[in-house]
Amino acid sequence: MTLTAVSGIPAHEAGAASGLLNAMQQVGGALGLSVLVTLFGSAAEHEGGKQFAAFMAQATDAQKAAVAESGTLPARPWGQAVLTHGVSTAFWGGTGLILLGFITSVFVITVRRSEAEVPGPRTS
Repeated sequence: MTLTAVSGIPAHEAGAASGLLNAMQQVGGALGLSVLVTLFGSAAEHEGGKQFAAFMAQATDAQKAAVAESGTLPARPWGQAVLTHGVSTAFWGGTGLILLGFITSVFVITVRRSEAEVPGPRTS
């Protein structure tokens, strides 16, 4: 990737191009992570709402009163369902980001072979 980023760059600007590449990798990683965390949080919150509504629909009066008093659901396996839904949604989002990066690399990045070749020692 570094070779692709600095190909065609004059030798005196190769350091700046390499530094820019490293900075953009850091920004891309942070942006990608924030997208995945947002997907996880939104999906988990949505699933939690569905689980809460399902619980309240079948809860007894005593359970409803306990939820109203504590503000939380009793310990049941619903937490795993919420976590699993959030994580799987984030993984699908990550898969989409990987596919987007692959498509971009195939169709947008164009480097001629002559630009990517490393010159050997001169024999003259």
